[in-house]
Amino acid sequence: MSLSYKEKYAPSLHEPAPIRAELVVRPDQLRVAFSVSLEAEGIEQTLPLLQRACEQLQRRAREATGTEVTLRPRDTRFNRSAPKKLSLPEDEDRTFVAVDGLLVLPLPAELDFWARGSRVGSLVRVCHEVERDSREVKKQPRFSFGSVEAFVSQPELHRAELLRRFVERTREVASALGSAEAPLHVVDCAPAGAVEQAPVSLEEVGLSLQVHCRLEVVRE
Repeated sequence: MSLSYKEKYAPSLHEPAPIRAELVVRPDQLRVAFSVSLEAEGIEQTLPLLQRACEQLQRRAREATGTEVTLRPRDTRFNRSAPKKLSLPEDEDRTFVAVDGLLVLPLPAELDFWARGSRVGSLVRVCHEVERDSREVKKQPRFSFGSVEAFVSQPELHRAELLRRFVERTREVASALGSAEAPLHVVDCAPAGAVEQAPVSLEEVGLSLQVHCRLEVVRE
């Protein structure tokens, strides 16, 4: 079978999914989830090793991206290691310890699309290198990483605008469905929840605010 030049070398076209959000804003931070784990004899010796590995990860990410990198540990998991067929008696008390967390980097407003892409590329590269290096040496902390995402650091700052848009839409619905003889009014509203965000791209994050209200005809 032969392939044409276009079929073989042209990249496939990525069609972005439609953004289902009430407000689209520009992200100001990058984050990537990570997990680092180690199997050792005692928790007392393992946690300091994992802490040191996290500090080294933060330093490498800072050097690779040329910007401040915040490391946020979120959880620690402890599991007794499953016994192996040829394990020695001293290996029976080994424990698997893992630390999960986030690496967070700023995306300043002055960075254009290409500078943002370069920062993402640097972060992805250092994650690949750290994961590869951790797998080449036995009995050392092992890293794994998730996907890099762009997000908004303070989504609640957009609550007022989201509420304004909700009120405007509610008035439009009431006007369209009601009439002069039977006008619709808001009769019940539940407290609004937290502002939710959905990462879309390096330039877009969708924000939503769940507000549940009921419209009814009010008879005097």
